[in-house]
Amino acid sequence: MHDLSLYLLELLENSVRAEAGRVEIGLVVDDTGDELRLTVDDDGRGLSAPADRVLDPFYTTKTDKKTGLGLSLLRADAQAAGGDLVVGPSPTLGGTRVEAYMRNTHIDRIPLGDVGDTLSVTAFTNPEIRFWVSLTGDRFDPPLLRATPAAAAERLTKVRTI
Repeated sequence: MHDLSLYLLELLENSVRAEAGRVEIGLVVDDTGDELRLTVDDDGRGLSAPADRVLDPFYTTKTDKKTGLGLSLLRADAQAAGGDLVVGPSPTLGGTRVEAYMRNTHIDRIPLGDVGDTLSVTAFTNPEIRFWVSLTGDRFDPPLLRATPAAAAERLTKVRTI
């Protein structure tokens, strides 16, 4: 896993295209620090194809020259890192949930600053969407729970500089 923020940007773009009004992002490092889990839930239109089909390389429902590689590349990276990617209905918001998990030993660096930048830019360019961030785990001490995008970006910047 080289750049978690690029995958987060892809997932947030999918939520925006699904006309989500609310997006919840969870980034969790387990208590042992061995596993990272990234979850993106939205209240958008939901999946327009079977969950297993959207993970196929080059499969896309977008008509504006997208490659259909975003989710399949994230899944390949997660699997190479001893994890996987799961896509399905969001149990909390009713749209879509994408959850990637992987072992931390395959992550080049702690991605907090880049994740904060990605979230801030997405929130700024899509003011109609409410973004919520939940960070938990030993690398995010103290955790940031249910923050606004501005508070998330501020906290992530502080964590990055410690």
